[in-house]
Amino acid sequence: MEKKIKSYRKANNIAFNSYYFSKDKNIFKYIYNVFKYIFYRPEPLHAKGTHIITGYPGAGKTLLVNKIIQEVDSSKYFFYSNINEFKGDNIKKLNMSKMFSNKKQAYKLKLTDNRGRHLYGVIFDEINLNFNKRTNQSKEYNDRFIGLIEFIVTHRHQGVPRIYFIGQKLELQDTQLLSLFKYQHDIVKKRTCYAYWHYYIKYVDAIPVKLFIEHRLKNEL
Repeated sequence: MEKKIKSYRKANNIAFNSYYFSKDKNIFKYIYNVFKYIFYRPEPLHAKGTHIITGYPGAGKTLLVNKIIQEVDSSKYFFYSNINEFKGDNIKKLNMSKMFSNKKQAYKLKLTDNRGRHLYGVIFDEINLNFNKRTNQSKEYNDRFIGLIEFIVTHRHQGVPRIYFIGQKLELQDTQLLSLFKYQHDIVKKRTCYAYWHYYIKYVDAIPVKLFIEHRLKNEL
């Protein structure tokens, strides 16, 4: 079964709204979802488990992940990331080639750092470049990929609460990876605004205002 949630997230602040849409027309389920929204607004992007964030080029995938990072208390939690693209002093570099090699996970991640902060999640960006399906028969691909699968399957036992993958179209992802994602977040639209002072000071003519996201949850995982 798959539960579907539509939401929008303001790009320039932390405000967030979630809306439930159910294929089931049962009035009691509708009332239940209304009360659930009023008294408990879940945040799918912060749920524990495996996530994939997708969207067309320039949709705001990196922006969205930066917002996730900003919403987490940096004095208590930190992230691992395979690229230096995210802001914050709570981002630690992870080398995928060293961690996943020879068809296995070479080492386990530290769950606390020297400041006593706990691991919040691991971010794997540019997943399409690292695991292009056209090269999935090569030794280099499988040396890293099999170790990555081992990590995903056992991440909860290793104490890793969340894994975020960032990529483009789902059709480009390895099917074995797709079967292991519990949460799918598709950025379906980005609304921007034009401001002269942003153009004059920062040399950009448009800034993102809202990201419209469609969330999908696999209940069986």
